[in-house]
Amino acid sequence: MITRFAPSPTGYLHVGNVRTALICWLYARKQNGRFLLRFDDTDVQRSRDEYIKEIESDLLWLNMDWDSSFRQSSRFDRYEDVFNYLLKEGFIYPCYETKEELEFKRKMRLKSGLPPIYDRSALNLTQAEKNKYFRRVPYFRFKIGQDRLISWNDEIRGKVSFNSENISDPIIRRADGTYTYMLPSIIDDMDFNITHIIRGEDHISNTAVQIHMLHALGASIPMFSHLSLLYSDDNKISKRIGGSSVKDMQSYELEPMAINSYFAKIGTSNPVSVHTRMIELVDSFDITAFNQAPTKFNMDDVLKLNPKVLHSMSFNDVENRLRLLNITSSDFWHFVCGNIKKFSDVEQWVKVCSKDMVPIVREDDKDFIMLALNMLPQGEVHGNTWNTWISNIKQHTDRRAKNLFVPLRLALTGLSTGPELARLLPLIGRMEIVRRLSYSITQ
Repeated sequence: MITRFAPSPTGYLHVGNVRTALICWLYARKQNGRFLLRFDDTDVQRSRDEYIKEIESDLLWLNMDWDSSFRQSSRFDRYEDVFNYLLKEGFIYPCYETKEELEFKRKMRLKSGLPPIYDRSALNLTQAEKNKYFRRVPYFRFKIGQDRLISWNDEIRGKVSFNSENISDPIIRRADGTYTYMLPSIIDDMDFNITHIIRGEDHISNTAVQIHMLHALGASIPMFSHLSLLYSDDNKISKRIGGSSVKDMQSYELEPMAINSYFAKIGTSNPVSVHTRMIELVDSFDITAFNQAPTKFNMDDVLKLNPKVLHSMSFNDVENRLRLLNITSSDFWHFVCGNIKKFSDVEQWVKVCSKDMVPIVREDDKDFIMLALNMLPQGEVHGNTWNTWISNIKQHTDRRAKNLFVPLRLALTGLSTGPELARLLPLIGRMEIVRRLSYSITQ
């Protein structure tokens, strides 16, 4: 089986794109199939090479690879050949109306209680009328067969049907010679043997048209799945109305697997859960688990998931990133991972564990810190050292709760809150504990 993700390189990937790409990718990997990346760059005015590079970079950052990729702009000759074939066979016809004339017709049909579809007047032009338009460059529409019921079994929505009488003949080529989405898309799906098409429910009417076009070309019909649209604050999310982009999510320092864990489950009856590897999402993926109800996207939910993903990551998951901070100890990661909300917080704990860390002590706490230093158990520091140490201290002071723990934490870490000190002590070692406490006393 082969799925495809087909972004338009007219901007950055937004959350709706990410969800679609992820589900296409997971479906392909679940079936041991292929995932194709296609750039719909037929809009030559708005498409940019830099957006193609950014989209590729974003997908790789999200741990989504692809088996092959291409740009539609490299296939214009192929589209022209198919266009000419359909024109010759009578499936395509020229039209001459201006945008203003089409808008007037649409309003008149609505006023008359008719569906606002094209009236096919271009099919019945007399020679005199054609002569009238000889200075106009035509645009072209695909002729939808009348009195037909177009149906398919949607993997999410079940049986979907459209009466062709309610479908407007789609524009497939503009007067300037550029193609709209419709024709290049079905030619690519046919030529690259796409077997499963997954996209948003806003494409359902397009699917009815494209099935008709595929029939005209004698092509096989892929399986279709139409995802419910994402919404946030009662608005459909799209990049044109400010949906969060991958760049935005990166600026929040979100982990790729927090994003993937979230989008793999919203819109299903399954709860969002923490996953640290893509294979875990592949194993649990089921396209039929997605439902038709609108799917709410909440960035706060992803932000809350991020620390949980970090807490669940193994040393192997982050080893390369830690090496950039000159950290090679798995013990260090196991110590800090439960105390961070974003990966950059690791740098704070590098400073806490550094021999350059400057302790903090209040003047009226110095005698207490001296006592604590004297009560430090002898020998190598281990997991039980903290409890033994605190027990010793409590036998010689009336301090309890924060009056006991906060001064110690400030002297040992320079912070009033932070990691579990019982786990910190073995990490920094006895000599460093003594140094920090001694420094606190002498300041």
